[in-house]
Amino acid sequence: MNLLAIDTATEACSVALSGTGDTILERFQIESRGHSNLVLTMTEDVLWEAGISRHDLDGIAFDSGPGSFTGIRIGLGVAQGLALALDLPLLGVSSLMALAEGSGVNAVLPAIDARMGEVYWGRLARDQELAEGWVWRDEARVSTPAAVPALVADEIGVGSGWDGYSDAFGVSENDAQRWLPGRCPRASDIARIACRCFDSGVVSGGQIVPPIYIRDAVT
Repeated sequence: MNLLAIDTATEACSVALSGTGDTILERFQIESRGHSNLVLTMTEDVLWEAGISRHDLDGIAFDSGPGSFTGIRIGLGVAQGLALALDLPLLGVSSLMALAEGSGVNAVLPAIDARMGEVYWGRLARDQELAEGWVWRDEARVSTPAAVPALVADEIGVGSGWDGYSDAFGVSENDAQRWLPGRCPRASDIARIACRCFDSGVVSGGQIVPPIYIRDAVT
């Protein structure tokens, strides 16, 4: 299927288009601001490279969070707008699951910097029996870095939470076996997860998909 995936939930902005076979076209850029402009340009770029129009799309997926409140809303707004305008199914995918997908390993503890001395985190394990390809060992939540459990023997840490709080997690920057530095959620990984879901018949109930803020109130 021609599936467009959008990820604006963190400092990274990316758009990916899945096509025939395993082909995925992607635009990716680290940019702290300007996601709203970048995502539209990236969308047109991948469609142009693939030689198709918006009307050739079969589905839309986006990073539903957790992550930046503003970033999540930008991605949701663009994805939902396209889905409604083109009458396409819309699917939200967790930013933490996207990090797990991009890690290339089977057990992951992804963590994203939530600011204010906290991180969004969860624990996932690969499970081919599930449509998403992943099962939650610990559901997504927000806490101080000190409250995040230690890695078990088969787990790898990944995400900006690890980049910012590796000392609190008790893992050295040089310990490449336990921590993958410099990783952000990517639209290409959102696309892979979403394609599995659509292929398995798992879709949202409509074109209105709620974001995953976790920390939905800041005082």
